[in-house]
Amino acid sequence: MNVPALMKLGDSSRRAKDYRKALDHYLQVLTIDPSNGAALLAGGDSYRGLKDYSAALNMLNRYLEIHSQDASTLARIADVHRKLGQWEKAVEQYEKSLAIEPDQRYALMGLGDLYFKKQKFSEALVLWEKLLDLDPTLLRILTMVGHLHRKRHDFEKAVYRFSQALQLDPQNPYALFGMADALRGLGEFERAVPYWNLILSLDPRNKQVLVRAGDCFLRSGDRARAEDLFLQTLEEGYDKPALFGLAKVYRQRSEGIQAISLYERVLARNPEDVRTILLIGETLAETKGVKAAHGFLRSMRSIVSNSKELDLALARLTP
Repeated sequence: MNVPALMKLGDSSRRAKDYRKALDHYLQVLTIDPSNGAALLAGGDSYRGLKDYSAALNMLNRYLEIHSQDASTLARIADVHRKLGQWEKAVEQYEKSLAIEPDQRYALMGLGDLYFKKQKFSEALVLWEKLLDLDPTLLRILTMVGHLHRKRHDFEKAVYRFSQALQLDPQNPYALFGMADALRGLGEFERAVPYWNLILSLDPRNKQVLVRAGDCFLRSGDRARAEDLFLQTLEEGYDKPALFGLAKVYRQRSEGIQAISLYERVLARNPEDVRTILLIGETLAETKGVKAAHGFLRSMRSIVSNSKELDLALARLTP
């Protein structure tokens, strides 16, 4: 059988992910023509498909000896090193690929993924943003970039990337949550409400969603819905943000005693939580007056002795 026919059979098997059969054909080609670049490259990819990474490296490096400036092959070699846990070699090969072809998609994606796994988020973000400028249809990268921006409190950029993701997949849970929470970060609570409603219809018992959605509904004026979501969260067990959110609902309804009981549940777990102590002081001032609040805060000085926040609150609340 001649080389073109063998290559055609190998490519057909590789498309069907029958890598062993594909490799047999490519190896036959290489017995006829040991420097056949197409067979070396396809054979290396077939070894990658079989997860025989040492053999893949051998064959891809043989191809690189012939085509030393092939950026996509350098990216493939980097990917193999990454799968072998050889991080430094992977970075070196990805960087070589990008030096030859700055827009090499697989190098941008792979090096970004490597940096992300190593928690070098700024480096990953730069590479993935460049990748998305080349191809804004990569859903997984869109959601990951959106969440990186959200974590950095760069909410406008996060909203932009999540909006792109939702155009591709309107019910993607990661993009929905990211969009809703980024809008919450921008203070656009009413705009976030439809996203929270859709998320809750898809995942009604997710504690993280319940609490953040509750906060959004509370800030947008839907106190009853917020209360319901905070109570649902607490049905699943102790949750500090939910207790704080529910306490805020009670305080808005002038039910300070109920709010204090919730703060006390938090304080029982962490008696030195200054924020909770101050919230109890504020609520006491609202319900029982400045003197009661001052007395409580002063009593807490024996537990929390070195807190400038507590000292300032005491100074403000001097009867």
